[in-house]
Amino acid sequence: MKKVLLLIASLVVLFACSGTRNNDPWGVIDPTKTPKQATVVESSINSSIMRQKMTYSVWLPASYDENQSYPFLYLLHGYEYGDQSRLDRCWLDKGNASRLASDYEIKGGVPMIIVMPNGLSSFYMGDYEDYFHTELMPTVEAAYKCNGKRAIAGLSMGGYGTLYHALKYPEKFTYAYAMSPAADATMASFIDLKQDKSVFPKFTIEVGLQDATVDNSKAKSLYNSMTQKGLTCEYIERAGTHDWVFWKECLPKALVAAGNSF
Repeated sequence: MKKVLLLIASLVVLFACSGTRNNDPWGVIDPTKTPKQATVVESSINSSIMRQKMTYSVWLPASYDENQSYPFLYLLHGYEYGDQSRLDRCWLDKGNASRLASDYEIKGGVPMIIVMPNGLSSFYMGDYEDYFHTELMPTVEAAYKCNGKRAIAGLSMGGYGTLYHALKYPEKFTYAYAMSPAADATMASFIDLKQDKSVFPKFTIEVGLQDATVDNSKAKSLYNSMTQKGLTCEYIERAGTHDWVFWKECLPKALVAAGNSF
């Protein structure tokens, strides 16, 4: 009996010392096969257009390979009060963007690179518009090898920027997802500048029915103009207010829509 007990104890010690298991009763975790983690790189540009250092964050998927090229998603934040030096981290710190993007990739989503720029309080227009297209995009796309496919998404002020840039520069984007946008119906005038409407990406506009911060009627008016002019646009109304709870429920859908457009 003592020999049996000693044998059992020895086996327990042997298994305890053999390593941590990964839901496999007969094996141990091989460190060389442990799944890679997504990473976030924080960078900046000394912008001559904005006359200041402009920060931006880049989310790289777990499968990132510097020798490969990838589609890009530009993810825009909303208007924020106070310190504007690191607004590129809004989606990371408040919107759980890294975790949501990682979940999307784990579930078989298209590997993409997500660029989160600091939009200050610019509404992504004026000097910022020039900075976005002539400094930020060329810099980050050269560094991380864009394959020529891009989508754009954003919330509130970033929803405005999403609609503005996708309507004014439609050839650059495959999808545009505007969450609780501070919309302007006059943006529809950009559509008339393009004779071939097929150059426009697909759009989604998603709004919260209890949102008292932006005027949803303007978003609905813009949506109506877009569809009347021949654009493919989805309009989603659901319960929600102007907050991160709502936007964190939007982002997974935006990732899927962008991935499908790539």
